[in-house]
Amino acid sequence: MSRLARPDLLPLALALACSACSREGAPPKPSAPAVPPAAKAVRPAPEPTPEERALQQTTQAAVDWLVTNQNPEGSWGSHESPRPIEVLADVPGSHQAFQVATTALAALALEGCPIASEAKDKAVDRAMDWLLDHFDVKRANGMEHYNVWSFGYGLQFFAEHLVAKPDDARTAKIRAAAARLVEKLGMYQTLDGGWGYLSLNGVPTFEPSDTSMSFTTATCLVGLARAKAAGIEVPKKLEQRAVDHIRRSRLPDGAFLYGEYLKYRPRHPVNQVKGSACRTPACQYALLLFGEKVPEEEREAGLEALLFKEARFQKIAVRRPIPHEAWYNVSGYFYLYGHAYAAYLLEGMPKEKQARFWPAIVDAANYCREPDGSYWDYPLYSYHKPYGTAFAVIALSGALRAIGAPER
Repeated sequence: MSRLARPDLLPLALALACSACSREGAPPKPSAPAVPPAAKAVRPAPEPTPEERALQQTTQAAVDWLVTNQNPEGSWGSHESPRPIEVLADVPGSHQAFQVATTALAALALEGCPIASEAKDKAVDRAMDWLLDHFDVKRANGMEHYNVWSFGYGLQFFAEHLVAKPDDARTAKIRAAAARLVEKLGMYQTLDGGWGYLSLNGVPTFEPSDTSMSFTTATCLVGLARAKAAGIEVPKKLEQRAVDHIRRSRLPDGAFLYGEYLKYRPRHPVNQVKGSACRTPACQYALLLFGEKVPEEEREAGLEALLFKEARFQKIAVRRPIPHEAWYNVSGYFYLYGHAYAAYLLEGMPKEKQARFWPAIVDAANYCREPDGSYWDYPLYSYHKPYGTAFAVIALSGALRAIGAPER
């Protein structure tokens, strides 16, 4: 049985058995002489199970793939594509946004991984230097503002690094970059309060007027929460408008609207539990970070839908090249994203509730694993393997911490 699911109750069972024997009249055994504390034997660490060894090996392989496939200048991913058809992404802004977001995501995944590696640390250091020169991305046009993804993940990486490495010589520059990203999020906050990556309808405006997406907003809110933890000032109105958007997107059955533009179509397939399962953990996690009440049973239900009840609808969308072409309009790019945020959400739940879900998260991530150690769920120029592997590392790292893998 995996240690992920087995509480060690043997000492307690033996104690209860001895107590029962004593009560039934069994002659007491002579007490052992007291052993000085310094002479007590150190209990050896238990040998990892085959499942734990496999988890450590696949996580290490994913880390190695990211380190090996970092671009020479410190970024990850590129505009190059072997496919004749790709999603809409004008140059240069949309590709700059994809590359910054991918690089920030890969760097924060590596830095948050409990596996110690000098090569990993050097890769993060190089990524930081590159991001400090490229983080301030403009949108490509009035419709495409993929740069909100680069702001969300860039802010999360900068903030987590400030907390993890407060003595970094670049701290002042990192803090200034994080403050600038908070400012940029304010500039790109949609009129309905959140953030979206496309203006789908209406006339493009300086401040995007249409439409926020719940999970994009959740991603940006996670970055803002990390920034606050690092001591970066976040305007109260900025965060409250975004939280209000996610609160409005929350449906009675626990699902979340895909975007504000679908508020009058709440039973649209993408808004049902099956269509929302990969996006639900991110939205719940963001609400929790900002003090909103998300009952434990609601979080469990969301994880249950993602990992068990509705998992088949999530898997059938993986690697389909047309966005939202699968049942319930699930898109392949939801998949690894959803399981990474499920890992964030699960780490905050009681330990006794976690054991059932961690093996399922690991299995779900490995559904997208390639023989070379990388992960991907949706074809996107040459960004898909780095961002997919980064999401997988986030999920696998949570499982490693759950089984007590040594921290650095």
